[in-house]
Amino acid sequence: MKDTPANTEDELNDAEPVYKDRSLLYMGIILGVIILVMGYLTLFVDDPSNLFKKEADLRLAPPDKTSILNENESMSDEQVQTTLIKFIEAFYYDQRRGYFDPPSYFADITETFYNYHNLTHKRVKEIYWRKLEGLHNFKRNWIVSTLDFERVDSRITASYWAKESFFKTAQNETYSALVKYELIIDETGKIVSLREAEIKNVEVQRLQPDSAIQNEQQQPLTEPSAVQGTDKVYDFSLVDVVPEFPGGQRELTKYLTTTLKYPVVAKQNNVQGKVYLSFIVEKDGLLSDIKVKQGIGSGCDEEAVRLLRNSPKWKAGLVKDQPVRTYFVLPVSFQSN
Repeated sequence: MKDTPANTEDELNDAEPVYKDRSLLYMGIILGVIILVMGYLTLFVDDPSNLFKKEADLRLAPPDKTSILNENESMSDEQVQTTLIKFIEAFYYDQRRGYFDPPSYFADITETFYNYHNLTHKRVKEIYWRKLEGLHNFKRNWIVSTLDFERVDSRITASYWAKESFFKTAQNETYSALVKYELIIDETGKIVSLREAEIKNVEVQRLQPDSAIQNEQQQPLTEPSAVQGTDKVYDFSLVDVVPEFPGGQRELTKYLTTTLKYPVVAKQNNVQGKVYLSFIVEKDGLLSDIKVKQGIGSGCDEEAVRLLRNSPKWKAGLVKDQPVRTYFVLPVSFQSN
């Protein structure tokens, strides 16, 4: 039986509604907007790329590292001087403690560092520690009252005198002098130049080796170590490679600084100075025949000897790449702070 027209119409009314595809309409709207924007940029903006550059520049701009040293216009001379004193004190304090770290103080490239030029952080550090190689008991005390400075644009140029002293192991000499330093600090609080401007009042004193070592033929000591045998003893100035504390001068300074116990009597009597010790660095790095060559008393001599007796093994001196028994002199400084 065939359906009537009325039934067909009812079925069409009950079916789901049919929607038209509008994707082409949306695509046309988007393309129209793009064309309008491009037309605006072409007609009214000289360089459209500047709109994006400004945003990128703001996003990538480095953080402001300007320190109080850059506030020259608002700081009085007294404020600048106080800031410089604190900066230099911290700088030398870190060096004395062995924490010297160029990136903490120096600009990325230094214009001058101890008369070297255009150095990176790595080279500054290398040159600094190389400068101290072979110098024992290096001491630098800067004289605050000699501080002078001038402000030029965003930089501060400071100069001051420092008293320095140390012991040259290769020459067996004590050295002291007054050194004038010139220090330039930029607007970020970093050192861009450090140089020795003048040196005066130089004093050099050569320590005479023990009589047993003065023998030109370098005969063994009269009481050689029973364990090490009777091998010849070399003065440290005659070996190819000088004996060394493990880690070098930096670690030796740290060991002496952190391990030394200032005698109570010496503190009470304000006894200060250097105790010179002579000893032998054996082939295996042990220290023997430790003696006080020049002391200051009040318990300091005994404390210096204790430090060496508790010292770890050293690197032995070498002659023709072979370890030898080596005579050595070491100053130990006692200074109450």
